[in-house]
Amino acid sequence: MEDPEAYLRALTAPLAQARKGEPRPVVRFSLEAVANAFVILGLLPEARAEQILAEQRPVLESAGYRVGLEIGELSISPGTRGFREARAAGAGSLRNIPQAAATGPVRGRLGRHELVITAATLTPEGIRLRYRGEIRQSDRDAARAVSKEITEEIAELSVADDTGETYLVPADTAHDIMSGRCSASGGMQWVTQGDILAVPASGEAAYGGRPSVRWVELSAGSGQPVRVEIRLPAAVPAGVAEPPWPTPAECYLDELPPPASEWGAGSFETGTVEFDTAGIVGAVAGALLAVGALPPDSAVLTGIRDRVNRDWHLAVSDRHRDLMDAGTDPGQAGSAGLPVRLPFEHATAVIEDITAREDMVSVRLYGHPLVFDESWPMITPCFRVTAVDDTGARHEGGRDSGSWSPATHEGSGSFWFWPPVSPQAKQLRVTVGTLWEAAWALIDIPGR
Repeated sequence: MEDPEAYLRALTAPLAQARKGEPRPVVRFSLEAVANAFVILGLLPEARAEQILAEQRPVLESAGYRVGLEIGELSISPGTRGFREARAAGAGSLRNIPQAAATGPVRGRLGRHELVITAATLTPEGIRLRYRGEIRQSDRDAARAVSKEITEEIAELSVADDTGETYLVPADTAHDIMSGRCSASGGMQWVTQGDILAVPASGEAAYGGRPSVRWVELSAGSGQPVRVEIRLPAAVPAGVAEPPWPTPAECYLDELPPPASEWGAGSFETGTVEFDTAGIVGAVAGALLAVGALPPDSAVLTGIRDRVNRDWHLAVSDRHRDLMDAGTDPGQAGSAGLPVRLPFEHATAVIEDITAREDMVSVRLYGHPLVFDESWPMITPCFRVTAVDDTGARHEGGRDSGSWSPATHEGSGSFWFWPPVSPQAKQLRVTVGTLWEAAWALIDIPGR
């Protein structure tokens, strides 16, 4: 069994032989992938790994190579650093843990635009509201301008609850995403969706929480207020589960893409860099074996060779488009606020709600530590979501849109299950896992 620091230094040694115009003596980005894996799994301190990688920058630059720091070359990713810091700090300062939740749709006209409030979640810091609005513009730039108007109008809403508390919407807490689809007439129909955080105007302590709130009203000018009812959640069975693999290293390796996958990155300073996926995955697997983190007879090693690309995003997007083109409004989906906190020891996870739109079913997960903006090969696996329905079919959760706080590394996002859930299924046993632990919750599918 080798020492992780000594192993990483040995991997960098061939770089001293690099010569301009010749292939690099080390697979590009395999060093970074190994270093990030060691740091994520707690095998090597982040500062030491960063030092080892940084020492190689002048070596390559003196040989005439450009080092692509913009794409994470010879560095530990920011997400990895934040993830380790968040795990060390614990959950004492979290501000957005769901306490109660309501799901829509609640429709109304707020300002100049029609909106659908799709969910409201009580948190210790305030009330997080998710919304959706259609923009009837065929031109993308014009649609973006309308989307900006909607975001600005939402930030100016008057918000109050049944306890008499009023709320403010700080400008920096509004987030939106705009997407387009072909309409029946052949034009483009744009949709903006996002979320805002309304904080108590009284200046109440951020972590006080407001569990007694039963409804929230939103109003703009002299228009009719829009009320969102919030109910305390019903009890949801939950318990501890086994992680998908016996060791964290196996769980990590299983998150890497199949060797045949095509990946790349680019920046102004480097141009496009095509990754040697097989070489990088092999380097990580070899490193974890060498330092004793990965059992030599692990079935995950065979799985890497045999696995097909587990990327559901295109399939889920195609299914969404089919539903929209058929006239299915996401606001008409069956949904239910839960929220159920899962019994984790070293992480925080809450299933906020569940949504069913025909055979497409999703859950929204709040989690900490959570990183959304990392990409392969410097991955930072946080939560994996799977489910088994009551017909026995298994489903993988593909992450969709979400929001997170870079300051506290907490946030939430939707996970759509693939393959689609049969209409005969009435219940899901949802399992949420980290690299180290897992938990389950038994959830009824709304509308079935």
